[in-house]
Amino acid sequence: MENNDNLLINDDGKITDIDVGDIIDNFLEEESRPKKVGVYFPSESGMCIRRSYYSYVSPKPTDRTALRIFALGNNVHSFIAEALKSSDVFSLVEEEKPLKIKYEDSDTTFYVYGRIDDYVVTKDTGKKIIIEAKSVGDVNKVNEPETKHIMQLMLYLGAEKVDYGLLVYADKKNLSIRQFRVDYDDKVYSKVMSRLKDLDYHLRNNLLPPAEYYFDSKKVWECKYCPYFNECMQAIANGQ
Repeated sequence: MENNDNLLINDDGKITDIDVGDIIDNFLEEESRPKKVGVYFPSESGMCIRRSYYSYVSPKPTDRTALRIFALGNNVHSFIAEALKSSDVFSLVEEEKPLKIKYEDSDTTFYVYGRIDDYVVTKDTGKKIIIEAKSVGDVNKVNEPETKHIMQLMLYLGAEKVDYGLLVYADKKNLSIRQFRVDYDDKVYSKVMSRLKDLDYHLRNNLLPPAEYYFDSKKVWECKYCPYFNECMQAIANGQ
């Protein structure tokens, strides 16, 4: 066995005292950030409400595989942001623009916090555009934007009052792009806020929301990837 730059290496060339995979996982481990009732996030607006509910009342650490996927997605977004900044098409490119929305009515008050991927202003026309980037395994399979992504973007459009938004899907393998324009729609925005208000109501009253994805033929496939699958199936078996 020989020492090479402080790494112990066997005669067959294998490193014996470190595991790069573990190092990556430790790097990606999220800090413990308990969610607070009354504070919600744009990505939850199109998520199964029961799953969001569980994430507040029974939080679980994010799966390591999911953390790696998120990291790859962040790398794709960072690349897109750098490309936007280098372009002479825009007079302004603001990355990770903070978002804060206050919702208040006679029933409740809550806040929505988030970060806009990219806020840009075109140099020639002064158009203000919000760009939301999503990484996918195969962009050729993306024929239309996902509803949950439209909902997330709609919150940004409602808060910023820009000209329009772009949902940009980037292939993680080769950075092929497919994009969709999304215009602000007051009805969709109201629907999104209504969903967040529904989540808020169930959390404040300790009521388990309906398992909406499980009973939706187009979304039930996502249930098997839910970290709360077992809890949800038990609740359904109990008539909840």
